[in-house]
Amino acid sequence: MIDISKQKIDITCESCNRKISISLEQVANEATITCRCGTKIKLQDSNGKSKKAIRDINKSFKDLDKTLKSFGK
Repeated sequence: MIDISKQKIDITCESCNRKISISLEQVANEATITCRCGTKIKLQDSNGKSKKAIRDINKSFKDLDKTLKSFGK
């Protein structure tokens, strides 16, 4: 089963312009990540939109999987 929260996205460190790969789960949990240059970045999930989107997409994948499994019955 696919879990969209494990998908990675890239952000850019404002201090050194390095790309940092983070998971959608880290965004939803508003984690603080540290760039290799030492800059700490506090991720923000505006009004819980990321957390809700992850939940909704995962539910859609689960429903699709259930539907596809029922075709063979």
